Amino acid sequence: MSMLTDYPRLQEVARYAEEHIHTSAVQANDQPSHVGPDYRWQHTLRVTQYGVKIAKAEGANVEWVTAACLLHDSEWFSEMHNKEIDHGYVAAREIRPFLEQIGYSPEAVDNICYSVAVHSAGKVWYEHEHTLEAMIVSDADNVDRFGALRTVFWCMDEVNDLAALANKLEKRVKRLVDYRERQIMETATGNQMFNQQLDRQIDFFKRLIAEHALTRLPE
Repeated sequence: MSMLTDYPRLQEVARYAEEHIHTSAVQANDQPSHVGPDYRWQHTLRVTQYGVKIAKAEGANVEWVTAACLLHDSEWFSEMHNKEIDHGYVAAREIRPFLEQIGYSPEAVDNICYSVAVHSAGKVWYEHEHTLEAMIVSDADNVDRFGALRTVFWCMDEVNDLAALANKLEKRVKRLVDYRERQIMETATGNQMFNQQLDRQIDFFKRLIAEHALTRLPE
């Protein structure tokens, strides 16, 4: 049985999320080449995959986590003061009537909306228990943000200037090692998956730095 068969409402949630990402991007005329709406939807799909894995391992409500992961960036391109922080807040407000309309219980709606709201800022404007589902959505988002594609993004701007790239990556490696030491995810499974991403990124960046050191005539 697939997730969408087990939880048929998730098909409607997925359609809503994909449509809102693309529609809001068109309205905002905010479609940079490599991080536009196609990237944002693909990121959402990967976050959802990670979220399902973490939810199953941690004993969370898999349907609620899946719905929140699908919706977490649904208002990424909407107008707001601080996109990095506010997009979760805006999405949480927008998705509430939709979730009620497709039949989610008040408890489910509150949990999903809270998970979406808190993932971007780490806090919300109202009192709410910090749920396991919210922890998982945040962890899943971060796991993808440190994945292979984002590793490529880190190299794109300086790809034709190896010295500048190596200098930037030396600083980046120090930050990644700090993240690795502090175990900054909110669940044990999230930390395990995040550490795997960090290790891959650290190894790749160190290889690039080493290649820069070799880019000279032999002595």
